[in-house]
Amino acid sequence: MRVPARVAILAMLPVLVWTAVAAQETREVFQGPAAEEFLLRARFTRIVDINIGVTAPQKVTLQRDGVTRMALFKTIDVQKTGATPLADGTFEVAFQDSWRTEVAAYEVDKTIGLGMVPATVRRTIRSKDGSLQWWVESMMPEAQRVRESVRPPDAEAWNNVMYKMRLFDRLIYNTDRHLNNVLVTSDFDLRLIDHSRSFRPFDEVQTFDGLTKFSRSLLEGMTRLEFADLKKRLGRYLSDRQIRALLARRDQILAHVAERVAAEGEAAVLYD
Repeated sequence: MRVPARVAILAMLPVLVWTAVAAQETREVFQGPAAEEFLLRARFTRIVDINIGVTAPQKVTLQRDGVTRMALFKTIDVQKTGATPLADGTFEVAFQDSWRTEVAAYEVDKTIGLGMVPATVRRTIRSKDGSLQWWVESMMPEAQRVRESVRPPDAEAWNNVMYKMRLFDRLIYNTDRHLNNVLVTSDFDLRLIDHSRSFRPFDEVQTFDGLTKFSRSLLEGMTRLEFADLKKRLGRYLSDRQIRALLARRDQILAHVAERVAAEGEAAVLYD
C-alpha cells in the first residue's frame, strides 16, 4: 500500500522534531560550567511532582536570559545502619538513598571523563536542599529499546558504551541501576541518571560479571581520582569513608584489568 507523501511527512514530524532537540544534547551542552551555572542561577518558575519511583523527584522549569530549561530536583536524604529490608525481599547493609550522591556521581564522571551523567548541582528550592540535575533529551530508556528490540547500528560500539556504564557503576558502587534509568540517545550513546543509591562504604567491587573489556581513556581517567581533591570537592556529599572506599574499588579495578591484560593481551581486554 502506497502512503501519500503528505501523510508520510506528517508522520515523520515528531521524529524530526525530536532529532533536532536531541542533537543539541552533546556533552558540551549537558555537562560543564555553562550547564552548572544555569542550574545554579536560573530562577524556577514551576515545580511539579513526577510521581515515578520512591524518591519523589520533581520536575522544575528554569528560566534565565530568555532561555527555558527543565531540571530534576531530588531532596531524599535517607541513611540507615545495620541491615535494611528492600522491596524485593533482600537486605542491604549501610543503606543510603540521598540526593548528595547524585552530585557526587556527576563530579566523579567529570573527573574520569565518562561523559554520561548530566550536570548536577546542589541547590535550595523552597527551603529544601537537594540535587538539581539537567533534564536530558533522549530517544528512549533502555527498557523500551529492549522491549521493542531496537538494534544499534554498530554492535561493537554499543557494547563498548555498555562496558563504560558497567565500569562506572562498579566504581561508585551503584546498587540501583535498572533499564529505566539508562537513557539511550539517537546516536546510541547513554545518559545515566538516578545515582541516589551509590557510594556505599565498601572496599570490594560488587562484581566483575559483565565486564570483559575496558576503555583505555576511562581507566586513565580513574587514575586521576585522589583523596585530597575528592575531599575538597565532595566533602559536603560523601564521608571520608565513602571516598576511601571509592579509591579502594578503583585500585581493585585497575589491578583486575592488569591481571586480565597479562593473561589475555591488551588487544583482547582494552579498547580506545
